[in-house]
Amino acid sequence: MIKYLVTICLMLLLYTNSALAMPPIMTTSELKPGMQGYAETVVQGAQQVSFNVEIIGVVNNGKGSSKQILARAYGPIIEETNGVIHGMSGSPVYVDGKLIGAVARAVGQDVLPYKFYITPIEEMLKIWTLPDPLAVINKSNIEKVKIPSLEEYEKNQDNYDENIDKEVEKYKSKHLATPEGQEAVKGKAQKRLEEILSGLNIETQEDKTDVDADIVQTDKIIKDLEDNSKTDVNADKLEEHISLTDFILKSLEKQNKAQASSFNNTSMMPIYVSGFNDNALNFLANNLKYKNMTPYNTGEFISAPMGNKDSDIKQNATLKAGDPVGVVMAYGDFSAGGTGTVTAVEGNKILGFGHAMTYKGNVNYFMTEADIIGSAGGILNGVKVSSFGKIIGRVNQDRFSGVGGILNEYPSSIPVRVKVKDRNLGKEETFVSKIAYDEDILPTLASSIVYASMDRTADRASYGTSKIKFTIMTDEVPEGKFERENMFYDPKDVGQFTVGELTQALYFLCTNMDKPSNILDVKVDVDFTSSRKTASIVSAIPDKEEAKPGELVNFNVTLKPYRRENVTVTIPYTIPKTQKEGQMFLEVKGGGFVQLGQVLQSGLVVTPQDIAQLSTVDRLNEIKNLNKNNEIVISPTIDVESEKDQDKAIKEAIKLSEEIGKMSKKEREEFNKNRESKISTDYVIDNFIQTSINIKK
Repeated sequence: MIKYLVTICLMLLLYTNSALAMPPIMTTSELKPGMQGYAETVVQGAQQVSFNVEIIGVVNNGKGSSKQILARAYGPIIEETNGVIHGMSGSPVYVDGKLIGAVARAVGQDVLPYKFYITPIEEMLKIWTLPDPLAVINKSNIEKVKIPSLEEYEKNQDNYDENIDKEVEKYKSKHLATPEGQEAVKGKAQKRLEEILSGLNIETQEDKTDVDADIVQTDKIIKDLEDNSKTDVNADKLEEHISLTDFILKSLEKQNKAQASSFNNTSMMPIYVSGFNDNALNFLANNLKYKNMTPYNTGEFISAPMGNKDSDIKQNATLKAGDPVGVVMAYGDFSAGGTGTVTAVEGNKILGFGHAMTYKGNVNYFMTEADIIGSAGGILNGVKVSSFGKIIGRVNQDRFSGVGGILNEYPSSIPVRVKVKDRNLGKEETFVSKIAYDEDILPTLASSIVYASMDRTADRASYGTSKIKFTIMTDEVPEGKFERENMFYDPKDVGQFTVGELTQALYFLCTNMDKPSNILDVKVDVDFTSSRKTASIVSAIPDKEEAKPGELVNFNVTLKPYRRENVTVTIPYTIPKTQKEGQMFLEVKGGGFVQLGQVLQSGLVVTPQDIAQLSTVDRLNEIKNLNKNNEIVISPTIDVESEKDQDKAIKEAIKLSEEIGKMSKKEREEFNKNRESKISTDYVIDNFIQTSINIKK
């Protein structure tokens, strides 16, 4: 304790400028019940006001816990606000002209907010002594880079992308999943599939239902996969089809649950957001609940529009105790964070809030100005109505006793640029936000911003059809960027499906097992309509009755678009050179349908056991190579009519899996390329059928 007090004294002697130096402090050991003091805060505009404080006593919460000061607030300001309200957190409290701590929290939700807790200043000062490994680079080792404006990016996109390409060229050899000519190592998921297949008791299995008549529900499959030690999965399930889009959404939810905050035994942390309409707010809330956060809508952003050079940063900013301040995770057309009050300033360092916002320790958030529009009192709870202002620094600590930050230093961030074209209204909107680089929250905030952009552009519930193309600039892949396109339809909420693959890709990057991933930019284009643009496959007829291995066969596929006339498309398919003589069965399906066995072999099943076996670039490639919902895919299948056929199919699947495991990367790509053929359409294909052709040598 003596060493700590000496450290504090030395800190107080470092600065002589009264505007930047700490005032004298009073510790809890000097406080007595009945002492009178005051707190300073802002309830409207920029004018600081004060209210009276009476000390009731000091609460000692035991070894390892922070002390709390119980106090009573009174006076004209408190009568006006009907007690201590949200946003006053961090307001400095003085007794005999000495700083004793910060307004922190209410005594209880059902207690009138005239009595409250103060976080002692000696507890808050410890925040300045904590390590800050994110000071130079953040968790993703991102060095601070100049972020071009939207106009600059679009004008010089080729040069910009070329520079990124050059920067990541040195990573190519390192990030190739399996260098050409080398034997691939079996991943955990592939081994898992083999274990499932080889462990089946085929002799005792019940008769199987026809696949076309009984498509397994995605929710049930996810439930079956939750226990990764199970080996009694029925063989027929491996042949059943599931919606890959649904599977990804359920997988993301499972990932969120697995990584749910350990701090979730307490009340949810309020996060104030702007730009999110009701639907988007609900979507964000559903994803943030696993982070122990609850979003609340607040006022519109008051900073200059994003994209103007340096318009969002205020240089040489200053703060003083009692000023409002923002702690922001996302900034721009969509924002997310919280506002509170500055407790103390020492040079360019600040303390505030008196309590945690996210309770994540060393963090990398924006520090902003905050504008207090007014206050709204309630019977038991009130709140300051506030908006975030310009960026003035970086918040680097988020602890139980408060937040700490540094003025005029700025966090690394990722610009998220979203362009939405609404076909019904005939309009196009562009939205830009910056997300402070936090690997834990980035996938959730980025996908929620895209969802909210669709919501604001269409000004309606997000039912209908959407096309999405997203580009993530990152050195994690040899090309320097990861791109993906897809098409979706849903009669209720197509938005949640639209952002699923983007969320998954960002999640893979942010959970890189080898090293932090360097993400520089996220660009998203969405084409959106309320119309239902789906089609069902009616038939697939080959242009010849017989064919030889290696021969080209054209399949005339008839589609029935929703409420439109039938259309026919021709899909060329080359019979594999290794195809055996006899009847060959083929599956003609929408790209969004996939067999469970294929999912288990991919890198999309995220479990603690599997995640270390596949590299991040492998997982990204799994997403990139997925068939699209608007594609028609033709590939070989097996016609299982009896238990004997099933036994044969399982043995062939095991043999094929072993052969694939021995292939090089190039051989695997060539193998998959030769086994299926596909063509893009203007519709989401919503079913699958079987066809066949006779093979003769």
